[in-house]
Amino acid sequence: MNHLFLNIFFISLVMIPVISNAQESVVVNPNPPESYPSRMTAGNPADWKPVKLRVDIPAGGVVVSKSGLFSSAMEKNIYYLLNSFSVDHMLYPFRRRTGEQNPPTDDRPQVPFWDTDLRGANAARYLMGAGNTLRWMENGELRRRMDELIDGIDTCRTADDYVLPYPQIVDSLRSEEANWCRVNLQLGLIDAAIAGNPKAYGLLRDIGDTFNHWDALLPRLLYICTNPLQGHLGFTRTYFSPVGKPEDLQTAEKYYVCDWWLDALSNYDEKAIWQYPLNNPHCFLIPGFDAYLDHYIATGDQRYLTAVNAGWDMIRDKWQHVGGSMAICECFWIPQSDGTRVLQRMNSHQPSGYPPYSYFLTPDKHTGETCGNVIWSKLNQRFHCLYPEQEKYVNEIEKSIYNVALANQFDNGSICYHTSMEGTKDRHDYRPEPPLGVNTCCETHEARFLGSLPEYIYSMADDGLYVNLYEPSSIDFQIRGQKINLSLESDFPFKPEVVLNVKSAKPVTMKLRIRVPAWAAKPMPLYINGKLLATGNAGSYVTVSRKWKNGDRITFTLPMELRATKYTGTDTPGAVRYAFEYGPVLLALTGSETVPAAISQKYLTDMNNQLVPTDGLQFQLKGSDMKLIPYWLVDHEKFTVFPIIRDAVN
Repeated sequence: MNHLFLNIFFISLVMIPVISNAQESVVVNPNPPESYPSRMTAGNPADWKPVKLRVDIPAGGVVVSKSGLFSSAMEKNIYYLLNSFSVDHMLYPFRRRTGEQNPPTDDRPQVPFWDTDLRGANAARYLMGAGNTLRWMENGELRRRMDELIDGIDTCRTADDYVLPYPQIVDSLRSEEANWCRVNLQLGLIDAAIAGNPKAYGLLRDIGDTFNHWDALLPRLLYICTNPLQGHLGFTRTYFSPVGKPEDLQTAEKYYVCDWWLDALSNYDEKAIWQYPLNNPHCFLIPGFDAYLDHYIATGDQRYLTAVNAGWDMIRDKWQHVGGSMAICECFWIPQSDGTRVLQRMNSHQPSGYPPYSYFLTPDKHTGETCGNVIWSKLNQRFHCLYPEQEKYVNEIEKSIYNVALANQFDNGSICYHTSMEGTKDRHDYRPEPPLGVNTCCETHEARFLGSLPEYIYSMADDGLYVNLYEPSSIDFQIRGQKINLSLESDFPFKPEVVLNVKSAKPVTMKLRIRVPAWAAKPMPLYINGKLLATGNAGSYVTVSRKWKNGDRITFTLPMELRATKYTGTDTPGAVRYAFEYGPVLLALTGSETVPAAISQKYLTDMNNQLVPTDGLQFQLKGSDMKLIPYWLVDHEKFTVFPIIRDAVN
């Protein structure tokens, strides 16, 4: 494709007109989706120069303490997975495609849209949730159902190795099946295979071969239905799996890589995100970044890295709430009678998208999708593997865990859709008793995230170990063939003290890299066996290189303090509002029937004296019935993350 042709399409992307009205701006795109082409050609594998990842993510060997938050969340997730849908229910679309009747043991009807229009998504949800969990926690029933589900999918395989739950006819596809459902099934099969079911890799290969040669569908993958960029990741992750082929990456390059989007991202054009022209701007652009990063790792082509770095910067700086949740959610391009398309948020009465810095707070603005933070965390984990010394990537993952993943799981394991910023928690799909859930997209991704929590605590380098999070846990690993155990003792985030213990049959030389978080309020001293070892600054890793002996002990105290951040979005204009955090933990103001609640300026200007700490990271407002509690602990009560500061001057 020649450079002039690309520039034409680049200009058509960045010059989408915005027409103002009395309420919000109306965004109009005069171009049809097909005017934004994919590359349609692929490079030669002989020319690829793969990039070596600097750390590996553990696939096992991490044990989380039963006293910690991660263990509790994972146990609740197991309960949810076992009490939501039966194996027969999840196999229904696969069996129906073959003409087989579902056994009468499944008495729960298929859920409208989430089952009927996203065929295969329910099986993917379970495989991702169970496959990730079983790497760290053994549960016989969870494994039995995972294996039974994979056996059932395999039984529905056709003579030509077609395994998907819908006919291989383009016009039979519904909603997001060609992309979103398919990639989640691929990711779920990878997770199940890692957890110990080798048959899953064969099914993964069958899906890859089907799509690599589905000639009638391939040119339409970017334009069919919604969330097309999610489908890109299925090809790249299959390529990196043990059954991957160069053809997987070549197919991805031909039908998903868009040079006009690479250019727009690389030039930090914010319209490339909030006015993305192919079907729907959404936080689900992030898997597109992830897939482009895969292309960089596979080929060494710097152009991908440049674009994804810019995309990462823009999401973090312009579309992220305090606490880390995504401030950009689902939009649609609605065709008009004059041939143009108008951008519309999911709520039909709101004819605009999510401009930079809009930071909508109120529930009617459809903000803070749970799944957005799962895919954001996965992208940051990929960046961490490339640049482990850059603390900012783990900082993003940490915020997503404590302020989204834990916050959006209820006590019975049910999963909510939105990370609401004020009002009440999103309990729209909440069920108090089994069967739990309705298989929303956020359930699918949250089940995956909660099952994979242990893999974020540590990462492994050739010469040692990175300690990324402070969850009580232990890891077994090897350095040059020598077995080592590192245990982490803490009551984080409730208490800031952390102890690391080294166990090794004989002395071993290695590097231990300990994260000093970006939110650290002051330099952090580290002690080994009671003696000062080093002092680390916020947003870095302290590297300790030495010959470690059995029983060596590192201690440190995380510098956690209260801090406040002013609200700069577009809800409640004219009011001065602040959010409060303690370490990585987002706090919510409760105890007021007024939403948004207003508090005296003294609580902002004299936090350390006016906000009195109580048990469980809670802070009582002196002289008031209101208190700040961790956002993840909010249940039924009314709250606001951004209380109004009375008498404050803008």
